[in-house]
Amino acid sequence: MTSPVGGVDPHQDTFTVGIVDANGVEIGHETYADTAAGYAAAIDLLDAHGVCLVGVEGSAKWGAHVAIALAAARFDAREVPASGSAAQRRSRRLGKTDAVDAVASARALGAEPTLGPVQALEVYDPLVAGIEAVLEHRRTLVAARTLMLHHIADQISKLPTEIRDQLTTVGKIESRLRRLEHLDPAACPTPAGSYRLAQLQACIEQDHEARREIRRLERLIDELVDRHGTTVRDEPGIGPIAAATLLCEVGDPTRFDRESKFARWCGTGAVALSSRDRSGQPVKHRLDFTANRRINSVLHIASVTQARPQPDAAALPRPKDHKRQDPTRNPTSPQTPPRQPRHPTHVARRTTPTTSPTSHRLTTTLDKGASVTPSAEFADPSGQWMPVSLAKAMINGRHALALHAVPQLTPVPTPM
Repeated sequence: MTSPVGGVDPHQDTFTVGIVDANGVEIGHETYADTAAGYAAAIDLLDAHGVCLVGVEGSAKWGAHVAIALAAARFDAREVPASGSAAQRRSRRLGKTDAVDAVASARALGAEPTLGPVQALEVYDPLVAGIEAVLEHRRTLVAARTLMLHHIADQISKLPTEIRDQLTTVGKIESRLRRLEHLDPAACPTPAGSYRLAQLQACIEQDHEARREIRRLERLIDELVDRHGTTVRDEPGIGPIAAATLLCEVGDPTRFDRESKFARWCGTGAVALSSRDRSGQPVKHRLDFTANRRINSVLHIASVTQARPQPDAAALPRPKDHKRQDPTRNPTSPQTPPRQPRHPTHVARRTTPTTSPTSHRLTTTLDKGASVTPSAEFADPSGQWMPVSLAKAMINGRHALALHAVPQLTPVPTPM
């Protein structure tokens, strides 16, 4: 790489452009307003220095408009992770300013020019960007309704005993709320009870309206996913919301040049936890509790759902059942390995060598016309368990998604 490299540190109102040469030496930096005029001035600066490769930190958030402008101007815009620019800054013991961050982004891209493209969905596919807008609206309404239902449950518990005796203590909070519709607030023996009952009755119509709006958005998401053409919903365990989440969170799948990078990005790959092993390979692993939790939740739900009705998924050996059915293992042997701790961050150790496959790949087609040839085996790095692993997801009818569904030790899903 001989041409200079640019880096962008975006903020809400401004963004800073830093330029370094092929050796990482700073050439200059400028700060511009986050407006159309600022984008034009930044493009002129990059053109004046002959920059072709530009790294943008946070291109899916505050840097989305800058990334769109750079892509429209035919720059090779790449997404620079915050950890990469932070490592460049720490290695030089520099403070944290906009100029330092912009130059650090340029140096991080110069050190790793194979970083993926920017994550602004408008650059990848405007239809996917529209799906994201509707999905975020639904996610906001669901969060607001959940908060309101928690408040309703708290207020119901504080009603007078005469009112609470007319309600059941089981069932969903929505059904308990509807039973209050025909009660008279004036019949409450206390002023606080009368006010709370009137407030709860007013929440009934608000809850109905929120549910109707959420259902309308779900139908709209279903229509937009149909228009996109993906067949990810043909896979058991993935509905319209999960399919839209996959499309929006993954974005441009070509930014993952290896399957392992995608697994690390969504937290489904085992993380090595040992060093100086005699065999040269780590023997201790743990689950990855970082990365994209939304995708991790979608994959967990899909794998658990597939393990119930799908024969291929149900035939996958569980670690405990596999030990019991192993004919080479003596069940009455006094040398039984100690019981593994049940803490979620426990470490799995290789106690006995194994040559039998511990997992098979369940391949799902994401797009019309997409196909993939699954491998015969997927080696278990720890010898005892394998968390859910996912192959590189390719969305636009050119690629496919391979899902390693193992029904045990999958990360706990997070609320969507």
